[in-house]
Amino acid sequence: MMSIKCAKCGKTYEMSNVPPNDGCGGRIDFEYNLDIIKETITRESLSKRTPGLWKYFELMPLNDRKNIVTAGEGGTPLIESKRLGKEWMMKNLSFKIETVNPSGSFKDRPICVGVSKALEDGVKTVSAASSGNAAASMSTYAARAGLQAVVFVPEDAPKGKLIHLRTLGAKVFRVKKVQDGVDPTTTLLLAACEEFGWTPSPSFGPFNCFQFEGTKSLGFEIAEQTGWNPPDWILFPTGSGGLMAGTMKGFWEFQQMGLIDNLPRPIVVQPEGCAPIVRAFKEDQEPLKITPWDSNETVAGGLADPFPWDGDAALKYLKLAKGEVIAVSDRAIEESLVLLGKLEGVFAEPSGVAALAGLKILVDQGTIDKSDRVVVPITGSGFKDLATPDRLTPEVKLIQPETSALKKALENY
Repeated sequence: MMSIKCAKCGKTYEMSNVPPNDGCGGRIDFEYNLDIIKETITRESLSKRTPGLWKYFELMPLNDRKNIVTAGEGGTPLIESKRLGKEWMMKNLSFKIETVNPSGSFKDRPICVGVSKALEDGVKTVSAASSGNAAASMSTYAARAGLQAVVFVPEDAPKGKLIHLRTLGAKVFRVKKVQDGVDPTTTLLLAACEEFGWTPSPSFGPFNCFQFEGTKSLGFEIAEQTGWNPPDWILFPTGSGGLMAGTMKGFWEFQQMGLIDNLPRPIVVQPEGCAPIVRAFKEDQEPLKITPWDSNETVAGGLADPFPWDGDAALKYLKLAKGEVIAVSDRAIEESLVLLGKLEGVFAEPSGVAALAGLKILVDQGTIDKSDRVVVPITGSGFKDLATPDRLTPEVKLIQPETSALKKALENY
């Protein structure tokens, strides 16, 4: 039913023996027999299925439906911008609201597949290195499946994310940074999984190949929600590259199956403080030899991946779909966070709105026409990082319970 091959070393596998990774540092890729699958997955059949990631089961690397671990992920709304689009004079701007996934971010899409496969393989402990979102997702699904979760986070991870992880029953460890350009959490993750026999389940494809496939569901859903006519552009807040590459693989599979005609053009948006894929694209670096960034200082902590583990796949789909790249300042990210909340009622973390900052610049530059159809995934909830919006918004004033005091406070608000 499929071809399974490592993108780096070329080793091939069958579904009966494919591991989460083969240790070479590359991602094991799945190529499905789409000619057979398209007999089952059609526009009509999909319209009759229950919304959510698992309506696309035939395109996921799981052998048996009984092993599905779900908390209701996927099936998120695609909403048309009302006020922000008008502010920027855009006619066709929409947001894919990933903040309503069970753990509050798009990471539930890849992680639920990885944990489901771990359960299917009889695994007892899953482990992740994450700034917070992937770890929260893994801990959510591990709890659902009855597996132990062990999480490694950066030493400066937001307190709110750590509370979330601890409440989900994960064993959580902050890991000291000892060298610029080297992620200590992934270093420890690899060592721990090798020594203790745990299954690595971060959102990086080279660590867990099954999870990369789950992200395709974002592309599948947008294709359906746009009436099988995908937008001109999709802008992705990007760290390691998995969100963009996985989503574009979903569009590509639907195109090969004849469900859509055209691929949307992807745009990788990274913070200026950590933009290795942007630089690699501009410098035409070899996909498997991307130069790591030498720091990770940015307000968008979820995008601070000095080494983009899925950067090879991101560069592949940028080229295939004639995409673009852009790096944005922390200030632009913060402005987008406040605007999205104030004008659209969507509360997002900095990492979740970075693509919106890129959109404003590209529209102003004329790269994106104001009449183009544009989708921006809002990938993480504002509840993940309360310190940033707390710093960016007005202080709450204490007043006397009198209308005269209220009137004075309103005048000064």
